[in-house]
Amino acid sequence: MTTSQRLKLAVITALENNKPDQSISVVDAKIRASIDLPVLAVDVTAADPHSEALQHVERVSIAITLRFHAGDEEPETIDDWIDQIESTLVDTSYMKSIGIETLKTYSWVYQGSTQDWDESILEVTFSAEALCSRFDPEPQHDP
Repeated sequence: MTTSQRLKLAVITALENNKPDQSISVVDAKIRASIDLPVLAVDVTAADPHSEALQHVERVSIAITLRFHAGDEEPETIDDWIDQIESTLVDTSYMKSIGIETLKTYSWVYQGSTQDWDESILEVTFSAEALCSRFDPEPQHDP
């Protein structure tokens, strides 16, 4: 599993543990399945080496999109959902501590959100960037 996939799974776990309503599914945005709305879809939008000197550290951009039918929820409920999701993503200490034992997150920067209408569906996309690397608790050495 790649470093960016590990980060995506960690973000999915963090959002699942802190989702504002049990009706919201938290999923990998790349799954090939029909998902009922509302949904939080987590996607890796870019992954690049941090620097030539630190090639094992990657700069990973993440997009988390909340999708729901515009008329299904009260506006105050949606505002509360957005606030709770953003509160989780803005908590740098928490987001750096999430994950699996094979991922080390050095930096987490929440970059804000945008809203977009797609027919009757409202999408709120939250963006973040992390510096992270694989972490192998039992590294394999060449003989």
